[in-house]
Amino acid sequence: MTLPVDERTVAAALSTLFRAPTRPVRISELAGDASTRRYFRIALPAGTPISSLVLMLYPDEIPPGEELPFVNVHRYLKGAGVPVPASHLAVPEARLLFLEDAGDTMLEGAVQSATSEEEVLPLYEDCVETLVRIQRDGTKALDGNAIPSRLAFDVKKFSEEIDFFFEHAVREYGEIPLSDSEERAIEDRFLPFLEEMAALPRVLAHRDYHSRNVMVMDRSPGGRRGLRILDFQDARMGNAFYDLCSLLRDSYVVLSENAVARLGYAYRHASTSELRTAWGDPAAFEFRLDAAALQRNVKAIGTFGNQARNRGKRFYLRFIPPTVAHLAANFERNPRMRPLARKLRPILDALSSKAAEEAPP
Repeated sequence: MTLPVDERTVAAALSTLFRAPTRPVRISELAGDASTRRYFRIALPAGTPISSLVLMLYPDEIPPGEELPFVNVHRYLKGAGVPVPASHLAVPEARLLFLEDAGDTMLEGAVQSATSEEEVLPLYEDCVETLVRIQRDGTKALDGNAIPSRLAFDVKKFSEEIDFFFEHAVREYGEIPLSDSEERAIEDRFLPFLEEMAALPRVLAHRDYHSRNVMVMDRSPGGRRGLRILDFQDARMGNAFYDLCSLLRDSYVVLSENAVARLGYAYRHASTSELRTAWGDPAAFEFRLDAAALQRNVKAIGTFGNQARNRGKRFYLRFIPPTVAHLAANFERNPRMRPLARKLRPILDALSSKAAEEAPP
């Protein structure tokens, strides 16, 4: 494997970290996510205080004097008691971060290897408790230097993500012909839901809080399996439902309705009075969870279309049909969404059918 970074740079960083000459025993690339970041596992020599590290390579240069977004958000989440991987060393001039190795078991994988859904619900309950900590303590920890404080899920951002769906899933991947007036008619039906969610009080939002960004650690003797939360560098301020729907209406893991109800109850029970205020009207909790999922799931389909069409990652196509199924069930539960559904469902069904045929095994 040819590394995109000079191995001497890696060795120099490791020597700085461990205060002794240290060279990697082995460097192997890890499966990446939907971003342009790349990840490598570094096996360290015997006698080093830890056996391995994960190296994150950022695609973009960071201007002098500015922080890597990951480092910035990591500081606030760590201060709030959120279980994030330890950050051992940042080398911004080389766009490198050396992080705790959180293993290979994503929450998605834990679900797939479980013998029943009940077996993994304690992990999901831990995720819900962690989300409350992000929203409550993470929000309180932010100050004027926090990057998330400068960004928000407002109507403009939500609308951009709907446009992303039309560009990358509908036009590029699906090759579905839509006139400008047809697209605007659908966007007009989206707008009331986007406005309602953007108007809610804002808390710190992870932005990608799903089963592929939660690592499940090995169980300690006599203890529960710990978690590590990943991929938080794009955090911003948003409504309290955004991350919750990302976890419960996940494109990668489909939970039963009983599990969703149980975890929704756990979230409400764990929430503080400040978070309950952030929900808005408690009677509208279920609808607002679905309204958040409506926008989030449509944007996810845009991401999957973009990954398949423009980045050659066609395995993402397998996640379009379950995401469309989430949306279909959402439309059935909520009569207010049916005018939108009449326009959008034929497009979603066409994307689902095409993806089901073309997804690699």
